[in-house]
Amino acid sequence: MSQTALSYDAMEAQLFTGRVSGGGKGAWRVLAGNALYEASLAASCLLEPEINDIVLLAGLENGQSIILSVLFRAEGAQARLNLPQDSAISCPGRLALRAAAGLELESGQELNLKSESMNLAAKEASAQIAKASALLDTAQLCCRALTTFGHNALTVFHSLTQCLGRSQRLVEGADETRCAESTLVASENATVMSKNQLNLAEETARTDAKLIQMG
Repeated sequence: MSQTALSYDAMEAQLFTGRVSGGGKGAWRVLAGNALYEASLAASCLLEPEINDIVLLAGLENGQSIILSVLFRAEGAQARLNLPQDSAISCPGRLALRAAAGLELESGQELNLKSESMNLAAKEASAQIAKASALLDTAQLCCRALTTFGHNALTVFHSLTQCLGRSQRLVEGADETRCAESTLVASENATVMSKNQLNLAEETARTDAKLIQMG
């Protein structure tokens, strides 16, 4: 509890309206008639005042002025909520945050998201993470497009079967592989099956084996 609350004494207050002319960071200047008041923000006034806002002012008998609320603001002006330190929003039911143009979550030190279940749906997503660690029991990812390190990759798998010691790759249509150098190593047997086969080499085509069988 603050020292102000501990030392509270009952005082009368006079209510009147004024226009914010300047200030900020807890010290505002409010023009009411021909008088200029130095006012602080009430703990219950969550909307931070802006210049030219019409506010409700409470003048205490000790000479202190308090902005109780923002009454009117120019249309289209930005609204900023100013919560007290170590604040929490609690809702017994469902709480939704919706913004037509955009929604930003920003934290100076730490951001924690905790939930029994989480659903993310986005047409496009980008992430810049310096260091990340994750512990996942089960993860299911469905992506329409994946962008990684500036290269676009769109991969469609018709059938993929892989087990220990064996992998099978099935390709429908034409498959073409281009590389500077290619080596295929099989510890026991290697089999190539095709209806028609054409081997082209600009310099040397060599087949080396103990036993060569053709036909």
